[in-house]
Amino acid sequence: MLWNTIKLITEGRATRLPHVVEIRFSFLNGSFFVFAGDANSDWVLNALNNTSAKVRTQDLLYSVVARVATQDEEAGALEAFASKYGGRVVRDWYSNPAACICLTPEGPPTHRGAVKGEGGATTTYQEWVAQNQDYYQGIAAAFDSASEEYDFTIRHNYINTWIRKRSIRELLKLAKPEDTLLEVGCGTGAEAIEVSRYVSRIIATDISDKMIEILNKKVEARGLSERIVPLHVRAANISKVVEGTIGGKVRLAYSFNGALNSEPELDHFVNGLSSILVPGGYFICSIRNSFCLSEALSHAVVLQFEKMAPRKKQPIMVSVGGMDIPAFYYPPAAFSSFFSTKFELKKLVGLPAFLPPAYLSDYYIKFKNVASMLEKFEWALGGHFPFNRVGDQSLFVFQKR
Repeated sequence: MLWNTIKLITEGRATRLPHVVEIRFSFLNGSFFVFAGDANSDWVLNALNNTSAKVRTQDLLYSVVARVATQDEEAGALEAFASKYGGRVVRDWYSNPAACICLTPEGPPTHRGAVKGEGGATTTYQEWVAQNQDYYQGIAAAFDSASEEYDFTIRHNYINTWIRKRSIRELLKLAKPEDTLLEVGCGTGAEAIEVSRYVSRIIATDISDKMIEILNKKVEARGLSERIVPLHVRAANISKVVEGTIGGKVRLAYSFNGALNSEPELDHFVNGLSSILVPGGYFICSIRNSFCLSEALSHAVVLQFEKMAPRKKQPIMVSVGGMDIPAFYYPPAAFSSFFSTKFELKKLVGLPAFLPPAYLSDYYIKFKNVASMLEKFEWALGGHFPFNRVGDQSLFVFQKR
């Protein structure tokens, strides 16, 4: 096997939540062998204490049974590690491991598309339509596929975590302790859990049943059932479900990280949203733009001129959870026009305006010492024209008329 690492996915012993680690491995006699520096690490105890462990390679998913390796197996695995990663790596990191774990597949793997960057989609829109008779089922299936690794993916991407912090900061400027908030496209609930500390309650909705399932587990594990109400519903149907849940209207709603880029019925969504917001209420959302200046410049610097405008043709195909799906990116003015009859645009922020898109995060990290000044520009200029219109995303603050 040519891969350098695998992802080991286990269930938390108490929370039953997905726990993901990316680790080096060797493959001997049909089993994966991995080493732990601490025998009491969560992933070790999770793997040995339940039967739901999975190994994720680039495009395959194995259900595995975990056990402690024998001494002979450990010696063979160390030798294989030295051959694969080099003797220095073994001496520095694995010379005295606390545990060697054998992960044996229970059967043939399930093929899953490799988790690729946003620009890594290979399926055309016409091919996707031919394979998906129901648009929303196809979108939900992709986010279901991404759900187990979603928190790991976001948490290990610097740009994504920066975007999340900036988005929450803007939301909390308007939130009040007595508010019930509505979230559209909550994913696994990271934003809802953070924001719930500052408000009375959050109605957290998502099109993905698996995302909602994970959020329900988080709510139960953290004792937040009185503060967060997860609901499985797509954006365009938001008013029907939410009205019955809260028994009234809300003053503040939000949708982050481009959830609305996968909702083609935006007119229907805006009408429904307007019906459950009080007059003068706010909607804060971020969507991906059809042009990103930092993306164009990043590719121009390395002479990849053909990649400078990858968002020109809409819908654009993006990779989510190893599956390709269509998304609709907009110029900020075009997106605002959907809201113009019922809402007034109060603020527009580039998100980010100067940092590169999240799929280029690894490249940014390599040059962060030099490029960190860009983050200062973000706070100083990201909310001003023209920079608030040419970022990877734009964050909108709308107020209901």
